[in-house]
Amino acid sequence: MRILLISLLIAFSSPGIFAADSTVVSPSIPVTPSAKTLRISTWPAGAEVYIGKRPSNFIEASERFSPDSLSLAAEDSVVRVTFFKPGYVDTTLDIHLQAPKKNYVWIELVEETDLDRLEWQEAILHKRENKQIGKILFYSGFGPLALAGVFAGIAEYNFQSADDTRQKIEKSVIREGEHYQKLQDDFDDSRQSGKNFRTAALVSLGASALLFAAAAVFYF
Repeated sequence: MRILLISLLIAFSSPGIFAADSTVVSPSIPVTPSAKTLRISTWPAGAEVYIGKRPSNFIEASERFSPDSLSLAAEDSVVRVTFFKPGYVDTTLDIHLQAPKKNYVWIELVEETDLDRLEWQEAILHKRENKQIGKILFYSGFGPLALAGVFAGIAEYNFQSADDTRQKIEKSVIREGEHYQKLQDDFDDSRQSGKNFRTAALVSLGASALLFAAAAVFYF
């Protein structure tokens, strides 16, 4: 009897709650759903992958290419994916996620046989090239623009120096001699240098404007 009583005391004083069948019942802990992943593969590989709404056109190239992996929220059940590859039919699919964590999908692209669609794809690629050229021209335009600012600043400095020298000449009592001649030479040099840098600034500004205009033509 004493042994049975000691056994019961040990059972009820031990950590946790024991059911009648001695199974441990742990306190309820909220479980955070695990994120899902989707591995996308195509044949042939190298297709552009767009996630979500289908693009109205494909002028903006995607940063994703097959094969690719997507990280998705745990509650996501359907993912809309669009594939674009020149020479093949651009395809949009709703992929239903089945596995709770890792999902895989393999898509075989169909060759495009419609000549109008093939010409449209070529036009898309041509437009992309033009936009890329437009970007290069646009950023190139900042170089001459910066130079124009530098040249304009130097021109202003030289004109100011010429004006200071002119005031010295006007205030000079002695209108001849080596010192007077040097002031005249400094005035002429500063003024001519200012004119040259002003011309350089205008030329650089014009070059910058031409590059920006060409960039707009190619980009848009």
